[in-house]
Amino acid sequence: MSEDNKTLKIRMPEPEPEPRPAPAATAPLPLRLLIVNDDLAIRLRLADLLSPHCPGAVIDSCARAAALGLGQRLKDYSAAIVIADMSGTERGDDELAMIARLHKESRSLGVTVIGRGGHERSAVDAMRAGASDYWSLHNVDAAKVMSFLRIQFLSASVTGISGATETGPYIAGYRLVKELARSAQATLYLAHSDELGNPVAIKVHGHHDRSEASDSEQERFLRECRVLSELNHRAIADVYDFGVTDECHWMALEYFACGSLKARLQNPVAEPEAIAYALQIGAALRVVHAAGVIHRDLKPSNIMLRADDSIALIDFGLARPTIGTSDLTAPNVRVGSPAYMAPEQVQGVAPDARCDLYALGVLLFELLTGELPYTGTTIAAVLEQHLQSTVPQLPASMAQYQPVIERMLAKKPAQRFNSADDFLEALTKAADAAPARRKTR
Repeated sequence: MSEDNKTLKIRMPEPEPEPRPAPAATAPLPLRLLIVNDDLAIRLRLADLLSPHCPGAVIDSCARAAALGLGQRLKDYSAAIVIADMSGTERGDDELAMIARLHKESRSLGVTVIGRGGHERSAVDAMRAGASDYWSLHNVDAAKVMSFLRIQFLSASVTGISGATETGPYIAGYRLVKELARSAQATLYLAHSDELGNPVAIKVHGHHDRSEASDSEQERFLRECRVLSELNHRAIADVYDFGVTDECHWMALEYFACGSLKARLQNPVAEPEAIAYALQIGAALRVVHAAGVIHRDLKPSNIMLRADDSIALIDFGLARPTIGTSDLTAPNVRVGSPAYMAPEQVQGVAPDARCDLYALGVLLFELLTGELPYTGTTIAAVLEQHLQSTVPQLPASMAQYQPVIERMLAKKPAQRFNSADDFLEALTKAADAAPARRKTR
């Protein structure tokens, strides 16, 4: 949905809601996988690795040329898993061309790539070629691969399933397909929108009965809806619809098949890519802060990725206006995620926009090094480091970014950048000073 055409509406329950229809009893469609590689032994080994995690699934395999010759028969498969040799430039380009062709010939076919001998850019190159997921061969997790493929399969096939749903609230116009995530405050579902005709994410607040939600929980939900309706920008997740039923408060959001920045960080991130992500996040914060809102929970799992590698911020449940007449957070109550909390958040002091810049500083350090700046065996130990520890040093090869990190992770808000614009300017200058060899692919 474009920035100009984004619409939002709220629906309240009718005085006499229609009874919830019983889902039709239909047999689940079988999950059919196609493993592609020229080495039969490797294909069989991967099939043996995956089969315990997908009972009842059909797993076929074939060589690269055979896969490209399947044509329309590719649509018989739920997903393809390509074991790609990404080590050499020419060979890697051939593999990317094959991935792009598979994706083009069957848009409904999800392509998961398991890369051999790749580098930091391999995951990005594969995703841009059309892959929906990427794993390095040395750290592939069969259970997580199959979990993603099942969600992807349900997302692609939901329009053809009559009455397919899991246990969850009934929301008119949407069919819940799969639970994606759950927290103490909300549950996230993959769903099909009858109106849009494509998958969406449904965020459900509440309990078995809406009346069980506290006043503060209900106000947080309405506040998040208001915030997102005002932040009409590509860097913020689209909200299509929201409303209230007898069971819950709910919100229909943009669905991100490429996952979050947290998942992307499972693989190495090259320096230029890390800077590009940080600049995008900084630009998103500029929009948020210009609207008078503080996110207060910036972290990789709240930064989603689209197929074009652009980012979108989600989860504004903790967001609040910089100036307002009501504050739902009591004094001396910590809010946020420990690894990314600014010192003033740790101390329970009312934060301003500079707490988001602190969290972005933690993210920048993590993107550049693959590690968090402050770690510990307990939450208390991590929080203590935010308050007391000196700012850690980047590797010598990235020394030009150290002054930016020092400002971002300063203990006192007054010592940080005053705005996202100041951060963007400083990071851009530092990136321009990087040696040319790191700015080329």
